[in-house]
Amino acid sequence: MTALGFEYSDLQRAKWWLSDKSLIPLAQLAASAIDTCGESPSSHDVEILKRQDRRLILRINLSQSGQAPFIMKVSPLRCLRHRLKYHSMKYNRFAFGEAVNLLIAAKRGLKVPKVYGYGCIYGSCRLITKDILILEDLAPRTPVGELLKLNRGDEEKCAKILSRTIPSFVDLYKEKCNNISTNMGAIMLGDENSKQDDFIVDFEYAKFHNKPSLEVLMFEAGHFAKHCCTWVAKETVNEWKDKLLDAVEIQRPRIREKMTGYFNYYFNAQLSRKERQKVGVS
Repeated sequence: MTALGFEYSDLQRAKWWLSDKSLIPLAQLAASAIDTCGESPSSHDVEILKRQDRRLILRINLSQSGQAPFIMKVSPLRCLRHRLKYHSMKYNRFAFGEAVNLLIAAKRGLKVPKVYGYGCIYGSCRLITKDILILEDLAPRTPVGELLKLNRGDEEKCAKILSRTIPSFVDLYKEKCNNISTNMGAIMLGDENSKQDDFIVDFEYAKFHNKPSLEVLMFEAGHFAKHCCTWVAKETVNEWKDKLLDAVEIQRPRIREKMTGYFNYYFNAQLSRKERQKVGVS
């Protein structure tokens, strides 16, 4: 990862690849925050955004630096098999895999959070026990799901929110990306009256292909729409799907019918992660 060209080690316990040396205090604070992840961090510079068995997400603010806050995603490697794979071949998942995918996505022109650093913490036998991704904080942008929930019952407003996601799906299609995690939390929308860009996040399991695939687009759309139907009527979702097909200039009736078939299939399908990653692979 040449974009993260500055290496920093912390007393042989943690190793970091950072975008530049000014982020050393961030790496030091991150390691301290992880140590206290069993309880709420004591530092007012660290805020827990999400804490689950497989993921810890923090917002870190270097208050004395004058820099904007950062997001830190921590993946505990609780399984010995994962630790061994990281040790031997940099297992392409978790923080390391997402860092690589985000750098590829940015190079292709997708609007994704900037990667500031990747790090890993070592345990016994020098095996990695946690790997860490440091990202741009996209606040005050809001996930699509939160906006739909806030406007539940106002179909006109929800339809407008959904319409704002269409450019993100078109970009994924044009840049040949199958982001299998495109759900209501994966698209972050800026304030409607501002000039903020909208962003796509959660690229841990994304796959990049050599050519655009309409089937992949319909998979991403169907997977996304399945989650949206908690808050939005199916009719509104179908209208959104038709607008998406218009946006990628699919006008021939037979092709639109075929794409609608793909959309409906993936809307209803229950696919494993590996099956979702294989969509569009011939």
